[in-house]
Amino acid sequence: MRPNYAQDAPPTEISVGGFAYPANTDYRVWIDVLRLMRGLDVASDDPAQMERNMEVIHEMETLVFGDVLADESEWDALKAILDFSRGYPSATIEPERGGVQTYSFDYDLNEIIIAIRNQSGIDLSYRRKEPFHWWEFLLEFRTLCGDHYILNLMEARGYRGNDKDMIRRRQRCALPVEYTAAEQAEIDAFEALFEEGNHED
Repeated sequence: MRPNYAQDAPPTEISVGGFAYPANTDYRVWIDVLRLMRGLDVASDDPAQMERNMEVIHEMETLVFGDVLADESEWDALKAILDFSRGYPSATIEPERGGVQTYSFDYDLNEIIIAIRNQSGIDLSYRRKEPFHWWEFLLEFRTLCGDHYILNLMEARGYRGNDKDMIRRRQRCALPVEYTAAEQAEIDAFEALFEEGNHED
C-alpha cells in the first residue's frame, strides 16, 4: 500500500545514497525550496549556469539538511529533495490549467493560510512557533473546498471562456510572470541577438 496519512506519519528523514538524513520538514522551508528550484536548468551546458545549479542545490541541501551532504552526489540529493517535495502520493491539484499558473505559494500564501485556518482550524500564521510538516501542509491545501478566496482566485486565473466580467477578473488577479532558469536563458539569448542586430545598424 502507498504511504498514507491514516497509517504512516509523515517522514522526518530523507534517504540519499542509501542513507537516511534528518530533514527540516517545516512547510516554510519547503516553500523556499520550491522557489529555489525555479533557478535550476539541469539541461544547460553553459558553465555559468552549471555553476549556478551547484550553488542552488547546495542552498537547498543547507535548508533541508542543515548543511551540504559532503558524502553524497548533488544530483542524488536533488532527486531525493524533489521526491520529498511531492508529499504523500495523491492526485494533486494541478498548478496549471491550459498552461496557466493558477496559484503561487510566494504570492498567495496569506490566502492559503487563511483558508486552511477557516477550514481546519489550524493557525499557520506567525503566531505558530512549532513547525508544521510540509506533507501535512500539502494535504491541507489540496483538500481545500467551498468558497475560500484562494479557490476563487484559482478559478478566475484558470478561466478560458468568453465572459467579459470573468476575463476582467482574470486580468485583475493574474500572477506576476515567473520564469524558470531555462526560460530566462532563452529570453536573455533572444534579447542579446536583438541588441546585436541594433548595433549592426
